[in-house]
Amino acid sequence: KIMREVYVLIFGLLLLVQAGCHDVTVGYLETREAVYQSDSMIVKAELDPDWDARQIEFQIPWQSTSIEGVQGTAPIHYSIKSINSAHPEVADQFTMQGKGIIELPWNHTVPPGRYVINIRVSNEGYTYALDSVFTVVVK
Repeated sequence: KIMREVYVLIFGLLLLVQAGCHDVTVGYLETREAVYQSDSMIVKAELDPDWDARQIEFQIPWQSTSIEGVQGTAPIHYSIKSINSAHPEVADQFTMQGKGIIELPWNHTVPPGRYVINIRVSNEGYTYALDSVFTVVVK
């Protein structure tokens, strides 16, 4: 009877040790309602020194609004997954800032065209791809 109790105690201790060695992710990430209120942005291919003097002087980048409808355990990270366009060589000029803000420098060299952006939203334990969520039209 004593040996049986010893075995049960050892088995219980082993279970506790094993449970303590595993990382348990607690939290969530929900992207089903993720949306940009304005899902597109028109950007000038070239700035006009007269009309766009302020943007040139202060080097103000082109920016989207923040993405809305993402809920989850902080911190939540946003990144550009890929960009569908006829000019894939310029995709590195697009960046992601803050809460999903898509940014293009004021002095970009992106040729005229349509750029459909796919993003990645993640936190510890979860990653979701959101395809075709934002479009940049360069004119």
